[in-house]
Formats: sequence, C-alpha cells, structure tokens
Amino acid sequence: MIIVETKTQKLYEISPARSHGENYMTCPVCSETRKKKRDKCFVWNADKGVGHCCHCDATFSSRTQLTSRQSKDYAVPVWKNKTGLTDGAVKWFEGRMISQATLREMRIYSDKEWMPQYGREKSLPTNIAGSGYVVFAVAMTLSRFVGDRLVNIKYRGPQKSFRMVKGAELIFYNFDCIAASKELIVCEGEMDALSFIEAGYKNVVSVPNGAGATDLTYFDNYVDNLGHIERFYIAADFDEAGLKLRNELVRRLGSEKCLIVTYKGRKDANELLIAEGGLAVREVIEGAQEIPIQGYINLSERYDDIFAMYRHGLPEGNRTGIAEIDEVIRWEVSQLAVWTGIPSHGKSEMLDMVTVLLAVCHDWKTLFFSPENYPIQSHYAKIAEKLIGKSFKQSDMSREEFDRVFDYIGDHFFWLDPYEEPTLENILGRAKQFVQRRGIKQLVIDPFNSLEHKRDRNETGSEYVGRFLDELSRFAKRYGVLVHLVAHPTKLEKLSSGIYPPPTLYDISGSANFYNKADYGLTVYRDFVNHRTKLIPTKVRFKNFGHPVSEGVLLQYNPRNGRYQVPQGGINLLDNSDWLQPQQQQADFPNGETWTPGSGLPF
Repeated sequence: MIIVETKTQKLYEISPARSHGENYMTCPVCSETRKKKRDKCFVWNADKGVGHCCHCDATFSSRTQLTSRQSKDYAVPVWKNKTGLTDGAVKWFEGRMISQATLREMRIYSDKEWMPQYGREKSLPTNIAGSGYVVFAVAMTLSRFVGDRLVNIKYRGPQKSFRMVKGAELIFYNFDCIAASKELIVCEGEMDALSFIEAGYKNVVSVPNGAGATDLTYFDNYVDNLGHIERFYIAADFDEAGLKLRNELVRRLGSEKCLIVTYKGRKDANELLIAEGGLAVREVIEGAQEIPIQGYINLSERYDDIFAMYRHGLPEGNRTGIAEIDEVIRWEVSQLAVWTGIPSHGKSEMLDMVTVLLAVCHDWKTLFFSPENYPIQSHYAKIAEKLIGKSFKQSDMSREEFDRVFDYIGDHFFWLDPYEEPTLENILGRAKQFVQRRGIKQLVIDPFNSLEHKRDRNETGSEYVGRFLDELSRFAKRYGVLVHLVAHPTKLEKLSSGIYPPPTLYDISGSANFYNKADYGLTVYRDFVNHRTKLIPTKVRFKNFGHPVSEGVLLQYNPRNGRYQVPQGGINLLDNSDWLQPQQQQADFPNGETWTPGSGLPF
C-alpha cells in the first residue's frame, strides 16, 4: 500500500502483514541508512491509517485515492439535416439584408422548438407569420476527425428569445473558418456575423452567448486554436455590454494584435448593413483602428470610451453583495490593493472571502501565489467552506456539494507553485499566461516577504519597494487584473490599554511607498475581546470606487465556514447558505426580454 510522510508529502510503499491493529516494521525513511537496518522502529496502525517511527520521528498517513474526475462530458445535439426556411423567416431575413445564399451557406433552417421563455412546449401562434424558429447551427471540423462534428445549436424565437442545447459545449459561431484564417473578425452576435458574411467576409466568428454573458469557457477551451491568428478585428456593439466584451477580448487576445471596429454611429453591423449596404460594412473593417501605442494617449482614439463614460457615468466598481462593505469600497480591475494587519488578525481569511464574493457575484477568476496557505489542500478547503457554507468534512458537507464545489473551484481558482522560482518576474510571467488562457481577473500575492527579492546593489530599500510596486501596478493595468498584495507591518507599540492599534500602510516594513503606490489600502483588525473584526479602507484612490473610513466596517466571523458578515447577534443567525445554488441561465433570458402573442415581428 502507498502511504505519505506528513511533513515532506513524499510517498512510500509498505506491506503490512496485518489488515487490523498495529504492524511493527522497518521505517521506509530511515532504516536503509541505519546500521541496524532490520530494527522494527516503525509502527503502522492499520485501523487508524497512521504510522510513526520512534527513531527518526517521521509520521505517516494513508494515501486516500480520490475518485478520478473525468473531463466534462458535453451533450451532443442531433443534426436534423434540414435546409428549408419558412416564407416568414425568409422575408424577415430579407428585411435584415441577409440573402438566401448566405442562409444556405451557413446552414440556417426553420424548426419548431420548445422555448423556456414561454414555459410550454408549443409552436408559435398561427397569427404570427411564418411560425417556427430560426436555428443557428454550429458545425465544427477538427483536424483529428473526418467530417463535421455538430457541437451546439442556438434557437432564436420571437422578440429576441434564445435557447441553446442544454449541456452542450459553448463555441464560437462559424468556428470552422478559424483554421484557414490569418485575420479574424470577432463580433457579438450571429446576426452581426451574417452581416459580415453577406458583405463578402468569410473569416468571421461570433461569441456564442452575447456580450453580457460571463461564461467564457469557449475561449478557455479553444485559445490554442487562435495562436496562428495575426490580427483580430473586434466588432462588438456600441453599448455598455458591448464595450465590456470588447475590452475583455482585447485583454485576452493582446492589444498588439487587435483592431477596433466602429460602426459610423450605428449600433452594430446589421444596423449598418440595413442602412448603408455591404460597402459600408467593408469600409468599417478597412477603417478599423489599432489600439493606441503603449506610452502614448491620443484622445481622438479614446472618443468612444470617453463618450460611453459621459453617457453611462463613471464606473462605480464591482460590489461584493455585503452592503456595508460596498458602501465604502467597490472593486475594479487594473488596480493594486495592498492589505496589512497584525499577524493572526485574519488578513488572508478576509482576502479569501473578497475573492470568493467577486467570483460568485461577477464570475472573476483568481490566481494565488500564497506560500503561507500551502499545502494547497488546506487553502482549497477554506475556499470550499466559504462557497458552500459548511465545514469541509464529510459529516457536514455532502458528496454532491463536494463534487459541485470541486468543479467550481477548478474553473475559478488557480494556484502557483510557491517553490518554483518565487521571484516577481517569474510570478508575473506565469500570471500573464493565466490571463490569456484562463481569463483571471485577480492575482493574490500573500505575503510580500515570501518572495525572493532581487534588490540592486546601489538601490535603497525604499527605492526597491517603489520599483516592486510599480511593476505590480503596470501588470495590473496592462492586463486588466486586480492585484492583491499582503504585507506585514513592523513591530507596533502597544497602547496604554495594552493592545496594539490598527496598523496602516505606513506601518509596513520597508517604505511609505506601500501607501503612495497603492490604489486600495486595507487593514484587517481583530477585536479579540468582543469577537469582532474590522475591515478598514485606509485608502481608495478613486472616489467613484469608495472612500476611506477610519472606523472601518465591523464584521462577525463565522467559524463554521470562514465567512465574515455584519454582526447578527448569536452564531445561529450567521449565513450558512450555499452560494453555489444553481441560478437561472442568463443566456435563456437575454436582457430580461419577454414575448407576448401578437407583438411585433416574429424574430
């Protein structure tokens, strides 16, 4: 059998004679190095699954082989091999300037399909011309297979009602064109893709679930298929959701490869096609603008962004769902947050909860460099407890909950090996890969003193810290990542009451640059007498993201799951709910739109 030495995590093989009780054996660690090699200094308790060597003091436990987790199995839709469209559907497409030739080429057909927006399996009312549904079929060809493999089908019904095959894989619409393209147009919806195809372009794809969707598994799964593309034309809609999608695609694909498409004041490609024809669509591709050169800001090239801010207001940052915290601090990417606090006051615990809340509320993914939370199993357990709301043990958390949180954490949280060259350069280099391949929005470095620092010979401590923090800030802004840095304070002087005061960023060992360079400054301070913890925002650089509060936000710790919340009184009133309870898929209900019989056009 295989056992593990608890300190080194090394594996050893032993052959106990008895399946119950104690076995006296030679030690797998030290016996080979001893003169008395046959001395049975090792005791293995088969009932408890633990062992101990009385000579080298090594301790062991049995290695539990977890049930292997298979890669996700996707549902496979059935291709009906239909080619026809109803007269009503053809007429509707003609009104959108999409020809039958394009519809045939893209294998679009009409069918009757159940739509969840209406809550019943029923074809469209007979008073709606051309009853039925338009089907956007995604056929993907993979080089290691012969022939087409259908991956997903998207149904479009009246008034922009949508449905995709439940459990099927998300993938770019018109994925097949990628392999043969050096340049690629990426747009927000299938109608925009059809508009570009109608204008003569074949190298165009659409995201599968709209601009507002946060599920980017289609990007994570197929990022390697995009490696040969030399230029991307990002053609998102000119609205708030479209701008967010555009920025995320640029962040993931790399600004040096991206050109931005604008629509001459129109909302999207189809609106432009209807109003001005295919030549105008070609002109916006030919006139696409490069991302501004790094280090140079041309206001004319930022007009769309500035106008959008004027139109929609300054961004307010992302909320955690805890009103008292959201009142004073709201989180945004491209920022540097510096955390401090007295040892054992819960800095890492509080930071973990913030990353979890931003994952649950906004689908943000997080990469950890956290040697103090090593081994990873221990840190994983703390994350799982916060998500499920229960202690990480079989008697409290069910197997179904374990499996569900296992899948969620695997998709949203990632860990760097803390012993793999722990320099800032190496950490940021690996983090860049996670931005491109997994779309992380948060990077946690916990703590500052765990890194291998490379201070120049003639560099003062303050100069080095300033350079270090500048590197973090540049990374945050270039890749659109919220960087969290945990740094310990210097030794504090006790107050006359005999307790330590809450530290600030100025109290961190090394330099006042921790305050000067940070966008967010946060202190975690625990009141052991009253069993309360304060989250104190000591700095918020931009007023639209919050403001400092000297007294902080008073929170109560939940020992069952590691969450913090506004004090509720007794421990039985604390939040132990499951934050991963299945939610309604937003893709089925775009923009909350509904349809009523007799309203508007059929599609």
